[in-house]
Amino acid sequence: MLLRLRIPGLLLLSALIFGNCSKPPEEPRPTHEESTSHTGEIIFQTRCFVCHGREGKGDGPASTGLGATVRDLTSRSWQDSTSDETIRSVIRNGAQAVGGSAAMPPNRDLSDLQIQSLVRYIHALRK
Repeated sequence: MLLRLRIPGLLLLSALIFGNCSKPPEEPRPTHEESTSHTGEIIFQTRCFVCHGREGKGDGPASTGLGATVRDLTSRSWQDSTSDETIRSVIRNGAQAVGGSAAMPPNRDLSDLQIQSLVRYIHALRK
């Protein structure tokens, strides 16, 4: 009689334990960095591409006739010589804030997080 009670209990316990093993694994959630990088790409591809081009080479549809050369954001030498703080300042306050052209307007409506994600995306454009 004791043996009969133990076997169904063990079967039930085994079913509960091993039943969970048959669930498909959950999709991994993007890390915070991946999520913010994606945000940067969206911002770039909706705002910045007009002058900087889809790939950041400074060849966007509005890049001619500005009276200024549009920055090639893929340039290694530019990326190596420009700090994140300078990039953030140009995005937030426009290029005039660092002695550049008025053709690059300020983007004061972007949050600090959005600007940081845009900086990450710009770094990802590096050749």
